[in-house]
Amino acid sequence: MLRKKGFSLTELLVVMVILMILMVAVAPVFMKSSQRARQSARELVTGHLQRARSHAIATGASTAVIIPDYNAGNDIGGKMLGIAEVNWVSTPDGTGGTYEISKLLQRWESLPGSMLVLSQSTVGHPRPTLMEQSLRSPMTISGKSITGAVIVFSPTGQIISPSDGVMEIVLGQGRVIAGQVTATEKTDNKVSYDLLQINRLTGRARQLDPL
Repeated sequence: MLRKKGFSLTELLVVMVILMILMVAVAPVFMKSSQRARQSARELVTGHLQRARSHAIATGASTAVIIPDYNAGNDIGGKMLGIAEVNWVSTPDGTGGTYEISKLLQRWESLPGSMLVLSQSTVGHPRPTLMEQSLRSPMTISGKSITGAVIVFSPTGQIISPSDGVMEIVLGQGRVIAGQVTATEKTDNKVSYDLLQINRLTGRARQLDPL
């Protein structure tokens, strides 16, 4: 009778060594890909801020950078960025209001790869971020009515909303499922993210070390 031939211990060790070599060789590729995605995300956000500010100054119309809330959808919430002219609409009693889009200025753009605008609680950041601001603005994407966070520039080029506090945006790899966001990249058991702090006078964002 013929015996079934299995793998010897030597053969298994050789396979394991080969797999380890391949993992070591591929790891830098994934790291570079992640770094490129993070850099592209930072450039996309900073570019939107400067374009919105320039449009507000040139046209005299309040202009906003818009980021949909997480419950907008898995491929939309915290993922898409837009620029639009906005108008302030007061509540009937005059005690509050919101910014409503009057004119979308360009197509919605998506952050690269699995990059998202993350929330304070998701990354454990000590201060509220843009996604925690209380003012939410209505908008429509692909025929779907949603809300989102906005950074509004006045015709003078200064940011008028959010109106107070340190304004920061957190960028990192993550996913959104049923309106819940989860960070997916960690270093030393801590969420890995980029922190952008926005100057209210110039609209420029500088990168800070995560706290």
